[in-house]
Amino acid sequence: MEGTKPRATRRRLSEQAWKVLMKRFDSAAMTIQEFCAREGLSPSNFRLWRARLIARRPEPVSSVVRPSPKAAPPAPPFVDLGLLGASAARDHGALDLRIGE
Repeated sequence: MEGTKPRATRRRLSEQAWKVLMKRFDSAAMTIQEFCAREGLSPSNFRLWRARLIARRPEPVSSVVRPSPKAAPPAPPFVDLGLLGASAARDHGALDLRIGE
């Protein structure tokens, strides 16, 4: 038809190509709109791939938080009272247990 604009050809980029583009975007002082216009990309595809690549990015080892040995006080030793005083409880009907420091 006359007077219609020719349809833009879609570029299909590989994941590696998107990674390269994301690195270039990070170093460019541009908005997503400006960058996509310069590169001939759809801003919606750019955002989609950006989210996809961020989700796939492994967590850096240095950002893994490990508790330091001094972070929590050591747990007190466990004392199993089990049947301690069971015969006294049977004889008196109650067990009086007091724990002091």
